[in-house]
Amino acid sequence: MKQQKTVESRVLEILKECPMSMLEILKECPMSRYDDMLLILHYYNRYGYIPAGNLPLEDIVFNYRAYGLPCFETIRRARQRVQSLFPEYSRNPQKEEQSGSISIVININ
Repeated sequence: MKQQKTVESRVLEILKECPMSMLEILKECPMSRYDDMLLILHYYNRYGYIPAGNLPLEDIVFNYRAYGLPCFETIRRARQRVQSLFPEYSRNPQKEEQSGSISIVININ
């Protein structure tokens, strides 16, 4: 008989699948939450055996598999997954205390 999964076991399963390396990058570099190319550069520099910042973009695009790196889309999907599990690292973090007021900032140069 097939055992039914509890909510807690499903959450733990998702957290195991969640790329913790992506979470570390989003914590350390907040700008990478908004820019996938910056996130990709940080990921490739950290986990590639050759820092991607030293390679031409064309070489990375055509040879990422040879370098043992995931494709751009895989990194983008991992970011989305991490941000869905940890909203505090999303592009628009949810504030715990929302008073219903709106803040408008106007910069005049």
